[in-house]
Amino acid sequence: MTSPGERLLTQISAMHAQVNQLRLEADIPRIPVSLACHDLIKYCQEHQQYDILVTGISQADNPFKEGKNCTLL
Repeated sequence: MTSPGERLLTQISAMHAQVNQLRLEADIPRIPVSLACHDLIKYCQEHQQYDILVTGISQADNPFKEGKNCTLL
C-alpha cells in the first residue's frame, strides 16, 4: 500500500505530464473549419477518379461476382 505522500507525488507527476501535453496541443496551428472543408472537397474532387466506391470496379476484377454454379449429379 502506498503512503499518502507517495500518492500525492504520483498525482502531481501525472498533472505535470497532463499540463505539458496540453501545452503541446495548444501550440498546434489551427485553421478555420471553412478552409478545412474547402481543402477536403478539393481533395475528394481531384481523387474521385481513383475511388472505387465512386467509379466501381469491372466485373472481370470483381472477386465477389456470381460464379458459375457447380452441379453434382
